[in-house]
Amino acid sequence: MKNKLFLAMLAGLNLPIAFTNISAQTLTVTLSNPNKVALADAPICIAVPEGADYKSAKVMIDGKEIPCQMDDLDEDGRKEELAFVVDIARKGKLTAQITFSTEEGNIGQYPKRTHAQMWFKDNDKSRSYTEKQHIATDTVSERVDNMYSKMMHHGPAFENEKVAYRVYFDCKQSTDLYGKRVPQLELADGLWYSSEVPALVKERNFGDDIILVGQTISLGTLRGWDDSKDDPEYVKKQSAGKLMDPCMVMIKPFEYRQAHIMAKGPVRTVVDMNVEGWEYKGRKLNLKSRYILYAGNRECQIEQYVSSADGKGEDLSAMEFVTGVMKVGIFNTDSVALAGIHYMKDDKGLCASYGKDWPDGNHKLYPQMSAAALAVSIPTSYVTRTIDRKEQILYGIHPDKQNKIAYRMAYCAPDKEGPQLTEKPWSPTSWFEWCKQWNKVKPIVVKVKK
Repeated sequence: MKNKLFLAMLAGLNLPIAFTNISAQTLTVTLSNPNKVALADAPICIAVPEGADYKSAKVMIDGKEIPCQMDDLDEDGRKEELAFVVDIARKGKLTAQITFSTEEGNIGQYPKRTHAQMWFKDNDKSRSYTEKQHIATDTVSERVDNMYSKMMHHGPAFENEKVAYRVYFDCKQSTDLYGKRVPQLELADGLWYSSEVPALVKERNFGDDIILVGQTISLGTLRGWDDSKDDPEYVKKQSAGKLMDPCMVMIKPFEYRQAHIMAKGPVRTVVDMNVEGWEYKGRKLNLKSRYILYAGNRECQIEQYVSSADGKGEDLSAMEFVTGVMKVGIFNTDSVALAGIHYMKDDKGLCASYGKDWPDGNHKLYPQMSAAALAVSIPTSYVTRTIDRKEQILYGIHPDKQNKIAYRMAYCAPDKEGPQLTEKPWSPTSWFEWCKQWNKVKPIVVKVKK
């Protein structure tokens, strides 16, 4: 059998993965790094061979077993993706032996490096924050916009050792960010609002929320856009933190919305935000926003899948949406100088910002301002235009012929990250330089043979 070329999803470049009928139980896999820099925890995703109902796998590199996981992301009952991470030298190569089994594996044997959670909120005011009995769930859905306040941290949250994201379960579907001081998993104990558990913050050096999202695009959120609604005076008409660009189109009206944790680790988390019947530009659309976070990675991969919900045709490649980054500190009316707003764009799909602001309006729980640095990297093929606004940098984007848009987002927490998370303190200059290098990283090439 001829060798089959598989492309890994490295650094969020979600390239097509070829599925093939391979009846062999053991595969030899060659991993090649085309980059001139070494990569730590490079994400690898390989199609599980067809021909048997494989339920687990073992990955061996240089005679050592490395953690992996298998996921069924289309929920057809068959696990179709194998994921793991590797350290690989610049221009280096590794050989892996992968053995698939029809027996269930013991996923608990591997150290847990990622985590995802979602909770129905316990509103019993007689119980303290640490005594609350929130009800864990992997799926929540609604047909009217009323679940946001019923969910603990307002939707799903997911993390690895470096970063933590949450996605709001409402029409904004914004991403919010949590800054860490040391590399560790901490959401299960702090439940995002670590300011409510000061003893754990002191004992385990917990991080905290670092950004005030408001009505902006936040980081990497997909929204609609309508140029006809533009108002040059909108900034003057709305207060800080409540600012909403009149051209921004939220994900409403809709018929059905769902948040679904698809995978919880140990190597990666996968979270889907599904919307059906979104009325946008005279069409009814279905939208699946998939967030993939691998162990050890600062970035999160985003895959947007759009489909028709009105029977008017499935080719949606001419429809324009937007994503990008907010200009951090734009709402900081207390100290414009301290906000230190910086941002950059290359007009090809890379944009980033760096600034400082209050992470929340409650200054009792959040008594200090926090710096945050954001970045989005979009393949040029999806980009329609650059839209530079007062409070955010956006790119117009359109789906490909398969009605998919794939891009990446990343961030850092300059005021919190210690030497275990970053080699030297972050600055606007170092962050923008990191973004430019990150934007250039090419995917690991994976050659699989029988």
